[in-house]
Amino acid sequence: MPQSIFVVALREQRFVSESLERLARALEALEFGPDTADLSSDRARIAGTIRSYLLPRAVDSSAPVTVVFAGPTGSGKSTLVNSLAGVDASRTGVIRPTTKAPLIVARHDAADRYREIGGVACDVVTADVPIFDAMVLVDAPDIDSTSTSHRVMAEALIDNADLVVFITSALRYADDVPWQILRRAISRGTPVIHVLNRVGSASAGASVDFRSRLAAAGFDDALITVPEHHLAPGGQRVPAIAVNALRERLTSLVANRDGFADEVFTRVLRATVTQVTELARAITGLQDQTAALDADLSALLTGRVSDLSLAGIGDGLYPPAPGRATRITGRRWTKRSELAPEHAARLESEVTEKLVSLVRSDVRRWLVAERETLRERNIDPGPVISGTNAAARSAAEGWIDFVTRIATEFAGAEPWLGEAVLIHAATADDLPRSVDILFGEDGPVVVERARRELVGRLEVVFELAGRLVVEGLRGRFGNLDDEELRSALAAVTSSLPPVYA
Repeated sequence: MPQSIFVVALREQRFVSESLERLARALEALEFGPDTADLSSDRARIAGTIRSYLLPRAVDSSAPVTVVFAGPTGSGKSTLVNSLAGVDASRTGVIRPTTKAPLIVARHDAADRYREIGGVACDVVTADVPIFDAMVLVDAPDIDSTSTSHRVMAEALIDNADLVVFITSALRYADDVPWQILRRAISRGTPVIHVLNRVGSASAGASVDFRSRLAAAGFDDALITVPEHHLAPGGQRVPAIAVNALRERLTSLVANRDGFADEVFTRVLRATVTQVTELARAITGLQDQTAALDADLSALLTGRVSDLSLAGIGDGLYPPAPGRATRITGRRWTKRSELAPEHAARLESEVTEKLVSLVRSDVRRWLVAERETLRERNIDPGPVISGTNAAARSAAEGWIDFVTRIATEFAGAEPWLGEAVLIHAATADDLPRSVDILFGEDGPVVVERARRELVGRLEVVFELAGRLVVEGLRGRFGNLDDEELRSALAAVTSSLPPVYA
């Protein structure tokens, strides 16, 4: 089955439009952050192509072919449009840029549908001549205009063209900005006719050089030349014979309007699928980058806990135990050292503050050591510090509750003293004498349980510090969940011929 027939058959199916609509919504749902402005721009352009070009063409393939005349300032676009139309549709002049807004030349019965193209409001002039049976001509603003709005309009029109007539002159064909726009049209899959205007006897070599540049850039080097003509004052058109080659090229391309429109639709759809695929890969790359950083920081920061010096956290929480304790001296020390509930509350507050301060200081030291890396990634350390501080407080309070429970379980009638002893023992370098007095032979096991619990909770806090850094990076990237995007892309590619899928 010929490609154009196959595509027509596809486009008649409702699911093609639905899959394109789903893909546009998936693109628009992506939330790009400040560090992904380029990807955001790509997304906007792709979604715009789907909504303003592919979806309308999928619904109505019989619309006239939209031919956009694009080129640099003074290239003669307006004169050529007038000459092809046979009417003075677009004003030309010596003051540049002359074309301040897009001008559409179309048949009278098609005028209303071209008041706007790709979100750009257009002026429409009607000319009921044969060339407009199958096409409309768009005189775009200069693509190298000093006016940003003019360039934006020109780019939007090119992104909604079925065919671009790229017009330049012997003096301007090597300018960089027009070539950027030319690449934009080619990357979209749009056919391009290259026209070198105002070719005189002194500029014959320009056409050879222009063809060479087109071939070197991988473009079609077919070139239509329009000879230079001196217009009479107020003249808006060159003689009809001067644009015969361009007219014949246009009419030959759209002789089978539906077939040409189907072919361009397929080319643009294929290019759009490629662009969405590249966007999805870029998003996956960012996700992989943050996942790798998350894993690296998790291992790095939790490893810092083993180097923390906890000594001193439990100092002074209770009177020293006797050096040589008997049952009697131990009982006396225990009785003397019992803590009232209000003393225990003060003890817990003091220990909490010491642990929070220890964690905060170490995290700050790490942030200072990594400040250049954080600055390069535009990550604010403030949320990392405040988030870690809150997590450290919660971890300290939770650990004290744990210590209280096992102290009550093993210390019997002296839970407040048992809590103080366990806190001291779990954060000391050596096992204090008080552990043996209170917990007996179970002492080493109970202390080890308390120590492991504290280390585990602190590791979670330090792991959180790493996650907060990664969350800061994700915030710079945005909320880039591409699961629906990939699913919508698969739905679109399933409607393509296998060679394009």
